Amino acid sequence: MLLHYFCFIVLGLKGTLHIEGGKVVALEGEESGEVGINVEAGGTYYYQVESDAPFTSALVDPEVVRQLSSRTSTSWPALDPAFQSRLEERDRFGIFTGAHPRHCHGQHIIELSEGDDWLKLIIENRPPFDDEDVSGFSGIDDPRNGFLLSINVQLDLSRKLVFIFKTPNCYLRCEDIPPAIPHRTIYPGNAPPPNCRFTLMWAIGNIDTIGLGFELPSDATFMEPSAADLPSGLLLDYFNAGVLLKNYLKGSEKLASHPFPRPPPLPVGHRRTVVPKSAGHEQVNDPNQDIDAMVLGIWMMSGNARRRHEREEQERTERIDSWRSNLTR
Repeated sequence: MLLHYFCFIVLGLKGTLHIEGGKVVALEGEESGEVGINVEAGGTYYYQVESDAPFTSALVDPEVVRQLSSRTSTSWPALDPAFQSRLEERDRFGIFTGAHPRHCHGQHIIELSEGDDWLKLIIENRPPFDDEDVSGFSGIDDPRNGFLLSINVQLDLSRKLVFIFKTPNCYLRCEDIPPAIPHRTIYPGNAPPPNCRFTLMWAIGNIDTIGLGFELPSDATFMEPSAADLPSGLLLDYFNAGVLLKNYLKGSEKLASHPFPRPPPLPVGHRRTVVPKSAGHEQVNDPNQDIDAMVLGIWMMSGNARRRHEREEQERTERIDSWRSNLTR
């Protein structure tokens, strides 16, 4: 179910959904031992991380965090032509609209401006689920970090107005996502992947769609639907968590004061496109970047909290064992 999936992608750890009183909310088609527990609008639900859920956590220097709280626009990384070429080879058309490649652009899931080290931090701070192999990522321009999108879809994605669900995953089946609206031409040789769906959906209701040229939900198609380098489910989870927090987070002012990590600076010699300074454009404060940093920060804190809890439990067990040992003397 979506609520279960949303809890998972925000915290980055597997768990179970509960209602007040501790009753478990079963996943669709799953035996829970409880009867008649359904998710209802307006209800209050709790997400309990599984005690044996795997987690990882990479260390980030707090000084680096402080230094990277803002970003200047005097230099931005340039799009690698090889990245665009590989996406055109794999996708051929805009994957959600069928738009001609001349009207499309290679879009990164993790923004190009965030760099290779930021991508590495994301991968290091959440264990891969669904048997996804993330060990061989070549960097920010890995084709698994992108897709070919028509310009209108790209704009809505950059504004975090849409989710992109890869199903099945550990909480959602393909049929849990509404079927795609048949609104586009599927060209010869283009097809959806054989065993999964990539579905573009609006993140909020009441969106004015007049004149957009596409309808949602829409399923992705590829020229190479069985390619090993289709978009990464883990990175889409990270992206979807950012969309969810931007559109539905309450109490964001408290989280905003936390020193979440920021994308590290690009190394010397990294490809760059120089942008001349102009009045009012010397510094860029991108609210989407703050949201993305918040997601990674929560993933990191979730792992650290689990580690602290396990350490406290170990210390408690050792104290009890020591007490018992003293009693028998």
